[in-house]
Amino acid sequence: MRSRILWIFLCFSLLAQAQPTEISRPGMGFIPNEGQWPSEVLAQVPTETARIWILQDGLRFALRGPSDEDSASMFVCTERFGGAQPGRFKGSSPLPGYLSYFFPSGSAAKVPHYASAQVDGLYPGVVLELELSVDGFLKTTWEAESPQALKAVASKFDGVGEGAAKGRYLHFDLPVGQLAIDLPQAEGKNGEVRAHWMAKNNLWVPVAQGATRIDPVYRFSTFSGSISDNFGYTATYDLQGRTWAGGIAFGAQFPVVNGVQSSFAGGGTDVALMLFSSDGTSLVCGTYYGGNNKEQPHSMMVGPNGDLVVMGVTGSSNLPHLSNSYDSTFAGGTSINGGGQSFNQGSDIYVLRLDSTGSILQGMTYLGGTGNDGINSSLVFNYGDQARGEVLVAADGIYIATSTLSSNFPFSGYTHHGMQDGVVVKLAPGLDYVIWSNHFGGPNPDGIFGAALQEVQGQWKVFTVGGTLSDSLGSPTAYRPFREGLQDAWIQRLDASTGMLEKTTYMGTTGPDLAYMIALNPEGAHKAIGDSAAIAIVGNTKGILSPSLGLWSQPMSSQFMAWFGPDLDTVYRLQTFGSGTTSSINTSPTAFMLDACGSLYFSGWGGLANNGGNTQNLYTTANAYQTTTDGSDFYFLVLNRMGGPLYASYFGGSPSYEHVDGGTSRFDPEGVIHQAICAGCGGNSNLPTFPHNAYSLTNNAGNCNMAAVQIAFELQSAGVDVQLVADTVCAGNLAWLTGTLGLSDSVYVQWGDGSVTAGAFSPPFSHNYLQPGPFTVTVTAFDTVCTTQSTQQVNVFIGSPEAPNAAMNLVYSPCDTALHVELHPTDSLVSNALLVYWGDGSSHYERMQCPLIHNYRGVYGPTTITLIAFDTLCGASDTTTYVVSFRPPLGEINGEIIVNPCGDAPVITGQATANYATHVLWYLNGFSSAPLEGRERLWQVPGPGTFQVAIVVWDSICDRGDTAMWSYEVISPDSPDGIVFPNMFSPNDDGVNDFFRLSQAASSSLADLNVVIYDRWGQKVFATVDPAFAWDGRFRNRLLLDGVYFYVAQWTTQCGTAGEAHGSITLNKTY
Repeated sequence: MRSRILWIFLCFSLLAQAQPTEISRPGMGFIPNEGQWPSEVLAQVPTETARIWILQDGLRFALRGPSDEDSASMFVCTERFGGAQPGRFKGSSPLPGYLSYFFPSGSAAKVPHYASAQVDGLYPGVVLELELSVDGFLKTTWEAESPQALKAVASKFDGVGEGAAKGRYLHFDLPVGQLAIDLPQAEGKNGEVRAHWMAKNNLWVPVAQGATRIDPVYRFSTFSGSISDNFGYTATYDLQGRTWAGGIAFGAQFPVVNGVQSSFAGGGTDVALMLFSSDGTSLVCGTYYGGNNKEQPHSMMVGPNGDLVVMGVTGSSNLPHLSNSYDSTFAGGTSINGGGQSFNQGSDIYVLRLDSTGSILQGMTYLGGTGNDGINSSLVFNYGDQARGEVLVAADGIYIATSTLSSNFPFSGYTHHGMQDGVVVKLAPGLDYVIWSNHFGGPNPDGIFGAALQEVQGQWKVFTVGGTLSDSLGSPTAYRPFREGLQDAWIQRLDASTGMLEKTTYMGTTGPDLAYMIALNPEGAHKAIGDSAAIAIVGNTKGILSPSLGLWSQPMSSQFMAWFGPDLDTVYRLQTFGSGTTSSINTSPTAFMLDACGSLYFSGWGGLANNGGNTQNLYTTANAYQTTTDGSDFYFLVLNRMGGPLYASYFGGSPSYEHVDGGTSRFDPEGVIHQAICAGCGGNSNLPTFPHNAYSLTNNAGNCNMAAVQIAFELQSAGVDVQLVADTVCAGNLAWLTGTLGLSDSVYVQWGDGSVTAGAFSPPFSHNYLQPGPFTVTVTAFDTVCTTQSTQQVNVFIGSPEAPNAAMNLVYSPCDTALHVELHPTDSLVSNALLVYWGDGSSHYERMQCPLIHNYRGVYGPTTITLIAFDTLCGASDTTTYVVSFRPPLGEINGEIIVNPCGDAPVITGQATANYATHVLWYLNGFSSAPLEGRERLWQVPGPGTFQVAIVVWDSICDRGDTAMWSYEVISPDSPDGIVFPNMFSPNDDGVNDFFRLSQAASSSLADLNVVIYDRWGQKVFATVDPAFAWDGRFRNRLLLDGVYFYVAQWTTQCGTAGEAHGSITLNKTY
């Protein structure tokens, strides 16, 4: 089996229009080093965004960064392959022509170049393959002979900031931006599986795991690149999958490309609109739109013909418009705070229509009265709530939902009740007239923040959400006809053709509540709720909502999602999510969508910019792009049609506090978010940006940049992730499959032997194979609601039972001093696993790695060895026993020499033994003489003197021996010099002359002895009758003083002769 792991290194360029200091011709491919570069370089490959050197043990990237000068700045970082040996470069697929280099440091002529290459020798059994993708990226593929070989691959990155593994990417901070390395993809025997990065011993190691069923694909994240401060508000998608991002710019250095307005109009801020390509690498359009005062964009949507429609507020009296505009004059108002911006001349609503490229003005109109319009000044939970409101674009008109303080707003129906009201307007597609216009509310502040179009029983309706402090707004049959608390969420249904109010309800707690957005999709609502006309809303609460039983929720939290019936009289489902507190808001909603499979998609932000709330302790899923937060990040959440979490992740950099300054962003019908972000405030560039060549990877302003993010969650398909409990099973036993099925309501399991398991089941599954052999199991999960399916195959081997036979040969030597034994297999051995008990308390289990080896430690036996042979598939066994016995080593030579001194030829008796000795030999006159043999022998010596005898013991069984040399003295006890007492001793425990005693020869020649010792005053201090006595100079257990002492001795020798002696002894402890 061959395994492959793929790394795609994304080495990015930045926003500024810098020129390279060295110009590389395109198509140069991989250029080997033939002396033109330093020796550590194997080859080089130039790309549009980087110059890359292939080193002997890694890769070096020279990345082009932004520069204010004409020449580019370069940033160099290096990837070293941990533990690698020097590699060897080999080019493949030669390109036409040759290259020549003439450098002072070295020259090379006619150098070939290649479309692809490989480096081998880095790790045993592993080859690094190199190629350029169609987009000009370097793609590196590690290919190995076995999965084990791939475990050696690791990387260390030098010259970069601290790395962080976030979902699919490994991120490094660079002085010029951020390096994002795509997560490796791994292929194994069962196809492609996911992999992740793991930090280990200062290295980054790719670790392959099981395939991930649901994983978001991050398309791009890019800064606007504006040098002027640039705040993000709103975003939407177009018909080609591109992203429009809308915000405000504070100066004249916003990047303009193909725009309807090429320069900053002044007045503090202009609208800044940007259209990014679907992959985020290029800017299709960048344009200002503004006048002599401030502007904000609150909501954007692309119409059926691809035109972009923008709704926002303005304080300018000279916005660019067409001659047929419904209203071309600014009505103004009083000075008002629009959420971080002050409109000193008041505010009006503007509605702007641009063509699909953003370069042609298709229409524009003011909307408003003499009061302030388009700003929610009264019902504010979150920073940016002042910029709430939504635009909807349909074939028959443009719908505006927002708030007003004007008493003379151009209404066609209801009258103004005072203070702030919600307002809904339907404009002609060309913005040249108003089809209908109505305001809604009561005597206290009211506001409309979100809207959606829905067909109910063949008629189009406009649903709106917001908040209210007014009473008596609820319909009699509504879910909540009356206001619950001080400030309630507020939901309405209007006739889309007339704007007339049909249904309205409150929703809330005794605390304050607000609803911001509506999600609807007839197909998805039917699959999730069973009512195709149902709508879902999202909002915030500072009260206590009771979630629906049996659904995923995080009780006591400040965000809620609720499903309403089309008549607003029923709540089908209510869920809360957040950190488990309602004292502060975790997230301010920015986008909300229901897909055709019934999944709800949410995007919101929270943190330091938002009045004390934060994003700490929010739920994240295992496949999250980012599982940690600095407390000020975006948060993405997807719930499946059963209300369970499919995906939950943070998104943001640290320490910047990402947010929006108001406005709506959108998910497209396929679940792709198009999100505007006010990012990098403080001049930071730490928002995650991708791909490597995104339009801008840096915030070029001194404060904030608008960022556009497009993320495809791809969570709408059924999924299978199953594993065999054991991939080898005995025939007749059950084979088990465990794992999970995602987004499926039925399964079809083909076991490979013609058997099928089908139905609304969930793992584990089991099957009894009756015949042996290999089988492929195919598991297909179906989502019959969304008509999707997913298939996975696994391989199982069914073995036939075979009676085991524990037939092995015992191999050992009884004389082996290492006590070593081995069990060798015979031809009769039948087993796939062996268990041996060695008899000394130790055992060994082995799956057929033979021979079996053991060393005993001090155990000589006899010892019984028990061998058990197993058929592990089918559970049978067979047992054999062996007895092993080792011969212990020779023992120490022990014995004595006994002297009989009497007579002219004294008789000597020698006695010697040693454990496990079979022979004892006595050499009386050196080894050249004939020995005496036996454990006890007698011999004679000619008379007194000192003699030596050599004793040799021998184990003839194991052919080993040992030798000892013994000395003995023979005296004549009857001679005057036979028995001699010493005259001095020094009992100081130094091991030398510590005792007053006779020599060994003298004491052994005596039959009896009587010795008495006196001090100088005649007191007896010692007496003995033992010929082998040894006095230590103590009297009554106390060491006597130095001095002269006197002894008197009488004895009888072994020969019967009597004798006596007396004299003095000097006790001197200093010698």
